[in-house]
Amino acid sequence: MSALRGAASSRYLSTRMSGMVLDAESGEVLWSHYSYKAKMPASTQKVMTAFTVLRSMNPEEQFVTTTSHSVANPGNVYLTGAGDPSLTATRLKSLALRTATALKAKGARTVNVYVDESVFPAPTGTPGWKASYLRSDVQVVRGLTLAGYRGKDGAAAAGAAFAKYLTAYKVTGVYRGRGATPAETERLADSWSASVRSMVRTMLAYSVNDYAEYLLRHAARAQGMPATARNAIANQVGKLGAAGISTAGYRAYDGSGLSRSNRMPARTLAETVRALYVDPAAREVAFAWSGMPRAGQTGTLRSRFRAKTQVCAKGRVLAKTGTLNDAVSLAGIAQGSDGRDRAFVLLENGLTKASSVRLAMDSVATAVVGCRLG
Repeated sequence: MSALRGAASSRYLSTRMSGMVLDAESGEVLWSHYSYKAKMPASTQKVMTAFTVLRSMNPEEQFVTTTSHSVANPGNVYLTGAGDPSLTATRLKSLALRTATALKAKGARTVNVYVDESVFPAPTGTPGWKASYLRSDVQVVRGLTLAGYRGKDGAAAAGAAFAKYLTAYKVTGVYRGRGATPAETERLADSWSASVRSMVRTMLAYSVNDYAEYLLRHAARAQGMPATARNAIANQVGKLGAAGISTAGYRAYDGSGLSRSNRMPARTLAETVRALYVDPAAREVAFAWSGMPRAGQTGTLRSRFRAKTQVCAKGRVLAKTGTLNDAVSLAGIAQGSDGRDRAFVLLENGLTKASSVRLAMDSVATAVVGCRLG
């Protein structure tokens, strides 16, 4: 690991950067540098989310948004959310078409539209989130929303859009706000999300914040817990402990890594990366071609590892990236030139030249692969 120590001494990395390298097969510590020091992990927090979801849920599960109308009051239509962060306007429009077709077959021409988001508790604030995040990076977790929504109320936006689409399909829809779906209803139509497996892969590949937040809540719900933020983290810590992963110094408040209150020791993250990699079922999801970004090839690493000294690592570093304005991280697997796979973690806080820090981290990861840097 002498080459690794040299790469880690870059002028773009602080002397107190936190890092660790483990032999992926045996778990042997190959290199450790302030690995006990808890730092902001940025989006490498999503590795923890992936681990929790895959230990808590059936990866084939899908989230089904439904429409139904009241048996007692057939003119009342309910758009019932399933906590699906991937519900696009296109899917909602298709759902409206099928709902309108069913309603017209029953002779309905005007209906009241209510939204039901009760699959999740009422949203709460997240410690460490800047107000600006809700305008550009993430949305609060609701039982019904639209994919990528960045306004104040995703459920209301979905309901209003659905009523408009119904009207376009010749059934006048009047949005009436929230309403609990009655016990006595007749199903009209439904819309199925992609599988949890697919969502986890997309979350890792492209660092999708909404997927991370929603999936972590679903993981708690799948374990029989109310899907609150507190329970989501409690479920995560429980799953980590059950797997023998060290949680000393670990503090988490979200699933995406946006929270500036999150703190992660490199050891905790490295052990979690290794746990995902050595479990065949989890590995098939997290480290698939469409999952964890691959150096110079896919996801958020597609445009990295382009320097002459780093191209040797192309396709051999499979790692989650992380960037906040003063936190940069990289965590994943380096497929060694000697045939040994290694789990590695690099966490840097405090420096603001993110592009230079990322470049330096890529050189460290290249050294973990075993490539010559000069």
